[in-house]
Amino acid sequence: MPLISLDDDDQRWVPTHVNVTVLRARSLRTKGKQGSRYVYTIIQVGKEKYTTGLVEKAEEPQWHEECSFELLPGLLEAGGMSAYPPGSSNLVLTVMHRVLIGLDVFLGQTIIPLHKVFQDGMCPRND
Repeated sequence: MPLISLDDDDQRWVPTHVNVTVLRARSLRTKGKQGSRYVYTIIQVGKEKYTTGLVEKAEEPQWHEECSFELLPGLLEAGGMSAYPPGSSNLVLTVMHRVLIGLDVFLGQTIIPLHKVFQDGMCPRND
């Protein structure tokens, strides 16, 4: 994790990677026959994606899976976001219901703007 020198005395921490742990999902809608659920989560930063394993028949599925994404150079630096497409600095978590025939069904999504998480030059631990 590099430090960027702004002046001789002032240095700012700029992250190069983000580590994500998907713990669980709550309050999901029921899908499928007899209300069964087969769910997974897609985690995305920019164009990079990671998909968790499939959890079957759980009301509150738990994954406890980790992944790491390399951040584009300068993405979170002041003014750096303008060089990238909108949404490039977002962490997007999408929960899907797996179906055997046809397209998987969207259950929910959350978007975390990483530029706001790291705006103070601090390393948050559990957000």
